[in-house]
Amino acid sequence: MATMAVVRACAPPAAAATSSAAPSADAAKRKKSSSARVLVLGGAGRVGGSTATALSKLRPDLSILIGDRNREKGEPFAAKLGEQSEFVQVDTQNASMLENALQGVDLVVHAAGPFQREQKCAVLEAAISTKTAYIDVCDDTDYSWRAKGLHEQAKAAGVPAITTAGIYPGVSNVMAAELVRAARSEKDCEPERLRFFYYTAGSGGAGPTILATSFLLLGEDVIAYNKGEEIKLKPYSGVLNIDFGKGVRKKNVYLLNLPEVKSAFKILGVPTVSARFGTAPFFWNWGMQAFANFLPVEFLRDKNKVQKLVQSVDPLVRAIDGIAGERVSMRVDLECSNGRSTVGLFTHRKLSVSVGYAAAAFVLAVLEGNTQPGVWFPEEPEGISIEARKLLLERASQGTSNFVMNQPSWMVETDPKEVGLGIYV
Repeated sequence: MATMAVVRACAPPAAAATSSAAPSADAAKRKKSSSARVLVLGGAGRVGGSTATALSKLRPDLSILIGDRNREKGEPFAAKLGEQSEFVQVDTQNASMLENALQGVDLVVHAAGPFQREQKCAVLEAAISTKTAYIDVCDDTDYSWRAKGLHEQAKAAGVPAITTAGIYPGVSNVMAAELVRAARSEKDCEPERLRFFYYTAGSGGAGPTILATSFLLLGEDVIAYNKGEEIKLKPYSGVLNIDFGKGVRKKNVYLLNLPEVKSAFKILGVPTVSARFGTAPFFWNWGMQAFANFLPVEFLRDKNKVQKLVQSVDPLVRAIDGIAGERVSMRVDLECSNGRSTVGLFTHRKLSVSVGYAAAAFVLAVLEGNTQPGVWFPEEPEGISIEARKLLLERASQGTSNFVMNQPSWMVETDPKEVGLGIYV
């Protein structure tokens, strides 16, 4: 924690917000975080391993601890990362083991999902107890708001923490925040509808944890907002055919209960918000619909039963992944009261790579002093200062085949649009 204390003391949030225009100040912040120690929990898994790999590439000077229950996988992976990395055996359900692992650590990344049906935020509680900065890659609405409930404790302990700091949710939240901020900077342009659209080929190569997450989400009512009113909808319903631009083109996407909907509604103040997800090949979508329609809700809400289901279908999913690839695309659409409509688009060839760069971008933002003490969502300026968003998006979008912000939809879509008088663009 000594390194993190130096970073916070020398670059408090207020200073971070005012000094981002000065390159020398940015360089000083990065230098002061250079000896930081980062613990990645779930580090031997697909998401945690990808995060550790991205961190080692973005900041080779960081000390990266691979925290996992599986020594057989964790030790070889840590050795592969290089001399700046080491393995630490950790069980996130063991409070004393967890707190011991956090000793001398500047920031902990919680990537040991799935987060669905978890009743406690044990890692965040341990981080607050040991005064360790924290991010998680949570993709569950209940868990994220349970984490948010620890805001005052984190603030009192001087601990900066960000929940839902992955790719989606995470980078998608920051994209939405920037679209909303740009819209409100214009005259008579009040955001009215915000929609998140996600596409991933196969399982995205992200492992059985992601598969379990998808199935568990089918057991949840979809929370969306329409003109300021909360509404509940059936999971994997409401199909739309969305154009994700070059390399992906049009894909069907379906309603899912994702945490960025509630956080964007409450924090960004947009009255109509929803999120949809789709996959490929097309028959996976049929399978997801069948699970949602025919499996008992009690089954889909039982974590142990879902894990057994994942074990049975995982070999088939892995085989199909080899054919389908693992391309990922996020499209965030914002519509305003004056008719203005803008889009943010993010496409990467490999979800298993891009998810790591996304989480790593949040890690570095926190280490560089851009997050105030407390528990924040990515779209909150106290979580990622407005001045730090550009760099975060630059880091997260490394390797993308298509990344655009604040553009009209016709500029990113693959089908030509008539703009009038028979003119198509």
